[in-house]
Amino acid sequence: MGFTMIARVSMGHALVPVSLITLIVIGSLLVARDALVLPGTEGMPEYRDLAFHAKVLVPRPVPWPLLAVPGYGALVGGLAWLVETVTA
Repeated sequence: MGFTMIARVSMGHALVPVSLITLIVIGSLLVARDALVLPGTEGMPEYRDLAFHAKVLVPRPVPWPLLAVPGYGALVGGLAWLVETVTA
């Protein structure tokens, strides 16, 4: 596996936030239609409270190492592109 292949795989990590946003949107739509409501939890106010979901989604303290992974992937992918462009 060459350097450029490793960089492309690392660049794929930059797509993780897009996937997470898609998961959140699709999950919200399913919960809004009561498709993902667990038995026994029907009618809980937290299902409709968007502020509750925002608090749970962004924990305190923020796990910065997990947020750095997409940035690292973008950095390595950009460097690989630069090296490939300069040496070609």
